[in-house]
Amino acid sequence: MKVAISLKLVADILTTIRFFTGLYIIRFATLDVPESVASASLLLWLAWVTDLIDGPISRLDPRKTQSWIGKHDLTADVTVAFGCWLFMTFSGFVSTFVGVGYLLLSVFLLWYFKSEHLAWGLQAPPYAGMIWIALTKSPTHGFLLVAWIIFVVLVTWPRFPKYTLPEFLNGMKALFKSR
Repeated sequence: MKVAISLKLVADILTTIRFFTGLYIIRFATLDVPESVASASLLLWLAWVTDLIDGPISRLDPRKTQSWIGKHDLTADVTVAFGCWLFMTFSGFVSTFVGVGYLLLSVFLLWYFKSEHLAWGLQAPPYAGMIWIALTKSPTHGFLLVAWIIFVVLVTWPRFPKYTLPEFLNGMKALFKSR
């Protein structure tokens, strides 16, 4: 008996793993600092790995359709950033006032503008915070995160400056022109 697993299913599983990884990162706020930062950083790295490979795997599938999970890929990305932000807030790296304020502001801006490009940008502060915390509290894991970003930029280099960065910048420009 031959069992075939579609590439779309593999990509959807990776995206789903990323979504739940984002939620699970929050759990590590209950641990002591060195261990919690190391564990949360490793999960963030895992989420970033799945983010890099789920799209190319999905595009290899001969059926050129997009699944429901594929359409909600950005939701998984934002959930990881949300998990990182809550981890930093509950661990005391970010004050409760700033933590809750940023979350409320983010939710309001996403509701008001309904912009995927804004969602891309709102992920930057949680990720920058996680990298900084990892570099200071668990340097090996901090360097892993930095090295991964460098690796991704190099691997996606032709696409990053030609498409991704201009798409983000144009989306943000359009966002402010539309209101």
